[in-house]
Amino acid sequence: MYAPSFGQSQPEKEMLQLSRQIFNWETHNRFDSLERIFDERFLVVGGSGEAQTKQEYLKRLTDGDFVHHDIEIERDSAVVVNNTAMVFGQGKFTVTASGKDLILNLSYMEVFTRVNPHRNWNLLAMHAGVLTH
Repeated sequence: MYAPSFGQSQPEKEMLQLSRQIFNWETHNRFDSLERIFDERFLVVGGSGEAQTKQEYLKRLTDGDFVHHDIEIERDSAVVVNNTAMVFGQGKFTVTASGKDLILNLSYMEVFTRVNPHRNWNLLAMHAGVLTH
C-alpha cells in the first residue's frame, strides 16, 4: 500500500518534502507561497466530489471559510516519472470549515508537474477523502 519514505528515491523524497511544505504553508496562511506553487490549471476535489479551481480554493482560504490549523501526516509515499509526480498519503487534518471545527482523518493524492527538469514543480491537482475506521 504505502512505502515508507526511507525506501523512496531522492526525487521521491524531495516530492514528499515539497508536499509537507505545502501543508505547512496552509497551516501558516502563506497564501503567497500557495499561489506560486499551484499551477494555473490547479483543481482540488474534496470527498463530496466538489471541485474548486485555483482561484476558488485560494479565495476560500483567504476569506477564512476553510482554515487548516494542524496537519499530521501519518504516512506518505511518492512516485516520480519524468516531469510528473504523485504523492499519496494519510493524515489527521484539524480544520475549521464554514465555521465548524473538525478533525478529519483523510487520505489524499497530489499530482505535480513541471515543464522540464530544470523548472520548479507546480501542484496541478489534489484530492482528499475521509477515511472511515
